[in-house]
Amino acid sequence: MEKHARYVEAIRELCRIFAKKRTMELKLRAVDLSDADLFYEWENEISLWERGNTMRPFSRYALENYVLTSQNEPLEVAKQMRLMLDACSEDTILTLGCVDLYDFDFRDSKAAVGIFICESERRKGYARKAVALLCDYVSRIYNLNQLYAFVASDNSESRSLFSACGFEQTAYLKEWIQRGNVFKDVVLYQKILRNENE
Repeated sequence: MEKHARYVEAIRELCRIFAKKRTMELKLRAVDLSDADLFYEWENEISLWERGNTMRPFSRYALENYVLTSQNEPLEVAKQMRLMLDACSEDTILTLGCVDLYDFDFRDSKAAVGIFICESERRKGYARKAVALLCDYVSRIYNLNQLYAFVASDNSESRSLFSACGFEQTAYLKEWIQRGNVFKDVVLYQKILRNENE
């Protein structure tokens, strides 16, 4: 918990620096071994498990192993990739969250997307910028036709995010996921990327 408090204070200090300098830049980058501590904190936060597919805690060893192996496996084999979202100023870099691409389908030119922003940094526009960076990256580098996201119907923040980023609600899936003894509906959002690049 003390580590979390230090991290939150570091983010606040970075925001104060950015507010003065107005030179903040957001960047996506590859996962590094030093990110394992953040993953350990994020992935083991039980209150977040409902938003994803996690059903058990992760050990630090498992997360470090993930970092080491995920960077070496070809995307065509792994079919997933995590990118870290960093806020950068002239002399400071702080990780605000990450974006996950999964179910990469090179044949049909599409991938699913998930996003996580640290709780203290939510509702500041970082997620929207991260999705914009991601869309540009996958359309230029991987020539993907589309990204899509499955969002629980009661997750209003994520639904608003994907709508604001130009994703279109294309399906409503009844009782698609189970959380505890409750089945929840899921909304499918899609964004066609090729139209933006033509």
